[in-house]
Amino acid sequence: MAEQMGQRLQVNWQESAEELKVRYLREHHAQRRTRLHALWQLRLGKRQEAVAETLGVNVRVIQRWVAWYREGGLEALMQRVSGHGARGVAAYLSDVQQGALVARVALGNFRTVWDVIHWVGGRWGVAYSYNGMYTLLKRHKLGLKVPRPQSEKADQPQQEGWKKGG
Repeated sequence: MAEQMGQRLQVNWQESAEELKVRYLREHHAQRRTRLHALWQLRLGKRQEAVAETLGVNVRVIQRWVAWYREGGLEALMQRVSGHGARGVAAYLSDVQQGALVARVALGNFRTVWDVIHWVGGRWGVAYSYNGMYTLLKRHKLGLKVPRPQSEKADQPQQEGWKKGG
């Protein structure tokens, strides 16, 4: 298979290959470590396609990392990882509203997540998806616990005796 001829990668490197290698070997964060590995290999003169294949990523990912490096250097590239900097989306309900919701759920007024969604929508005009409300309830460690229905013919004393091992 013939080696493809192409233009060599043009980057104004601020670090030597050895510096990148040392940072790569010391890095514990998985995403940063992978990026440092890529830069180290590119700094050694390896082609983007070969580095991408070695790391198991798409060539476009390598190109994006190189573009970020060109824009702001190594530190800018290292900051662009999942979970760095900005926090998640702001909650739809304020802390006071969430407290009221927690108290209401604790009273056992809801049977399903949909009941909670409808109540929140009617009370505060906030529209939640099923998964969003489920996550909110889970975050507050709330469960919609409703007693199981019992038969009208059930013999209560007999059931209590059975529960106690009688």
